[in-house]
Amino acid sequence: MATPFEPIYKKFLSLIDDYELGIPTQEELNEILFEYLDQARSLYFPQCKKDLESLTEDMGLGEFSEDLSSQEQYILALGMKKAWLSPKLNFSDNMTKEIGDRDYKAVQGTNYLKELSKLDEKIEDEIRRYAVAYTYKDFSLEGW
Repeated sequence: MATPFEPIYKKFLSLIDDYELGIPTQEELNEILFEYLDQARSLYFPQCKKDLESLTEDMGLGEFSEDLSSQEQYILALGMKKAWLSPKLNFSDNMTKEIGDRDYKAVQGTNYLKELSKLDEKIEDEIRRYAVAYTYKDFSLEGW
Protein backbone atom coordinates (compact mmCIF):
# COMPACT_ATOMS: atom_id res chain seq x y z
CA MET A 1 0.00 0.00 0.00
CA ALA A 2 0.99 3.62 -0.42
CA THR A 3 0.03 6.87 1.25
CA PRO A 4 -0.75 9.84 -1.00
CA PHE A 5 0.40 13.30 0.06
CA GLU A 6 -3.11 14.82 -0.06
CA PRO A 7 -4.31 13.56 3.37
CA ILE A 8 -1.16 14.96 4.96
CA TYR A 9 -1.67 18.26 3.12
CA LYS A 10 -5.27 18.40 4.41
CA LYS A 11 -4.15 17.78 7.99
CA PHE A 12 -1.55 20.53 7.65
CA LEU A 13 -4.00 23.02 6.14
CA SER A 14 -6.43 22.35 9.00
CA LEU A 15 -3.68 23.36 11.47
CA ILE A 16 -3.00 26.79 9.99
CA ASP A 17 -4.88 29.89 8.92
CA ASP A 18 -3.06 31.48 5.98
CA TYR A 19 -5.03 33.26 3.27
CA GLU A 20 -1.88 33.69 1.20
CA LEU A 21 -2.02 29.98 0.39
CA GLY A 22 -5.26 30.67 -1.50
CA ILE A 23 -3.49 32.92 -4.00
CA PRO A 24 -1.34 30.44 -5.99
CA THR A 25 -2.79 28.01 -8.50
CA GLN A 26 -3.43 24.45 -7.33
CA GLU A 27 -0.25 23.24 -9.02
CA GLU A 28 1.83 25.96 -7.35
CA LEU A 29 0.18 25.24 -4.00
CA ASN A 30 1.03 21.53 -4.31
CA GLU A 31 4.67 22.42 -4.94
CA ILE A 32 4.72 24.74 -1.91
CA LEU A 33 3.09 22.07 0.25
CA PHE A 34 5.59 19.46 -0.93
CA GLU A 35 8.47 21.74 0.11
CA TYR A 36 6.97 21.89 3.61
CA LEU A 37 6.45 18.11 3.59
CA ASP A 38 10.01 17.52 2.41
CA GLN A 39 11.36 19.64 5.25
CA ALA A 40 9.07 17.91 7.76
CA ARG A 41 10.15 14.40 6.79
CA SER A 42 13.82 15.33 6.67
CA LEU A 43 14.21 17.52 9.76
CA TYR A 44 11.32 16.95 12.13
CA PHE A 45 10.47 13.23 11.92
CA PRO A 46 13.69 11.25 11.41
CA GLN A 47 12.59 8.56 13.86
CA CYS A 48 9.70 7.43 11.68
CA LYS A 49 9.67 3.63 11.44
CA LYS A 50 8.48 3.81 7.84
CA ASP A 51 10.71 4.72 4.92
CA LEU A 52 9.95 8.38 4.18
CA GLU A 53 12.69 8.56 1.57
CA SER A 54 10.92 6.15 -0.77
CA LEU A 55 8.33 8.24 -2.58
CA THR A 56 7.10 9.30 -5.97
CA GLU A 57 6.55 13.01 -6.57
CA ASP A 58 5.54 15.08 -9.57
CA MET A 59 4.83 18.79 -9.18
CA GLY A 60 3.95 18.45 -5.50
CA LEU A 61 1.64 15.47 -5.95
CA GLY A 62 2.65 11.94 -5.22
CA GLU A 63 2.77 9.34 -2.51
CA PHE A 64 4.98 7.59 -0.02
CA SER A 65 5.63 3.99 -1.01
CA GLU A 66 4.67 2.76 2.47
CA ASP A 67 1.31 2.97 4.20
CA LEU A 68 1.57 5.67 6.91
CA SER A 69 -0.63 5.56 9.98
CA SER A 70 -2.79 8.53 10.93
CA GLN A 71 -0.35 9.28 13.76
CA GLU A 72 2.60 9.37 11.35
CA GLN A 73 0.67 11.62 8.98
CA TYR A 74 -0.22 13.99 11.82
CA ILE A 75 3.41 14.25 12.99
CA LEU A 76 4.40 15.10 9.40
CA ALA A 77 1.63 17.73 9.29
CA LEU A 78 3.02 19.29 12.50
CA GLY A 79 6.47 19.32 10.91
CA MET A 80 4.95 21.07 7.90
CA LYS A 81 3.46 23.65 10.27
CA LYS A 82 6.90 24.33 11.72
CA ALA A 83 8.37 24.57 8.21
CA TRP A 84 5.59 27.03 7.28
CA LEU A 85 6.28 29.21 10.34
CA SER A 86 10.09 29.37 10.01
CA PRO A 87 10.25 31.84 7.08
CA LYS A 88 7.76 34.13 8.80
CA LEU A 89 9.91 34.20 11.92
CA ASN A 90 13.09 34.80 9.96
CA PHE A 91 11.48 37.57 7.88
CA SER A 92 10.22 39.35 11.00
CA ASP A 93 13.63 39.08 12.61
CA ASN A 94 15.31 40.52 9.53
CA MET A 95 12.73 43.29 9.32
CA THR A 96 13.56 44.50 12.84
CA LYS A 97 17.22 44.74 11.91
CA GLU A 98 16.41 46.54 8.66
CA ILE A 99 14.05 49.29 9.86
CA GLY A 100 15.07 49.61 13.49
CA ASP A 101 13.37 48.56 16.69
CA ARG A 102 11.37 51.77 17.31
CA ASP A 103 9.79 51.85 13.84
CA TYR A 104 9.19 48.11 13.91
CA LYS A 105 7.21 48.36 17.13
CA ALA A 106 5.07 51.12 15.65
CA VAL A 107 4.33 49.13 12.47
CA GLN A 108 4.05 45.53 13.68
CA GLY A 109 3.22 45.79 17.35
CA THR A 110 5.53 45.22 20.25
CA ASN A 111 5.05 41.50 20.71
CA TYR A 112 4.80 40.14 17.17
CA LEU A 113 8.27 38.61 17.00
CA LYS A 114 8.01 37.30 20.58
CA GLU A 115 4.69 35.63 19.84
CA LEU A 116 6.04 34.02 16.66
CA SER A 117 9.02 32.72 18.62
CA LYS A 118 6.76 31.29 21.31
CA LEU A 119 4.60 29.63 18.68
CA ASP A 120 7.69 28.15 17.01
CA GLU A 121 8.87 26.70 20.34
CA LYS A 122 5.39 25.37 21.10
CA ILE A 123 5.19 23.60 17.75
CA GLU A 124 8.66 22.12 18.24
CA ASP A 125 7.69 20.83 21.69
CA GLU A 126 4.48 19.39 20.30
CA ILE A 127 6.36 17.59 17.50
CA ARG A 128 8.86 16.22 20.03
CA ARG A 129 6.09 15.03 22.38
CA TYR A 130 4.20 13.21 19.60
CA ALA A 131 7.41 11.77 18.12
CA VAL A 132 8.49 10.38 21.51
CA ALA A 133 5.04 8.88 22.07
CA TYR A 134 5.26 7.38 18.57
CA THR A 135 8.70 5.91 19.29
CA TYR A 136 7.51 4.15 22.44
CA LYS A 137 4.11 3.12 21.08
CA ASP A 138 4.97 -0.57 20.63
CA PHE A 139 7.57 -0.74 23.39
CA SER A 140 7.30 -3.77 25.65
CA LEU A 141 9.35 -5.01 28.59
CA GLU A 142 8.47 -8.63 27.90
CA GLY A 143 11.53 -10.74 27.46
CA TRP A 144 13.74 -8.73 29.81
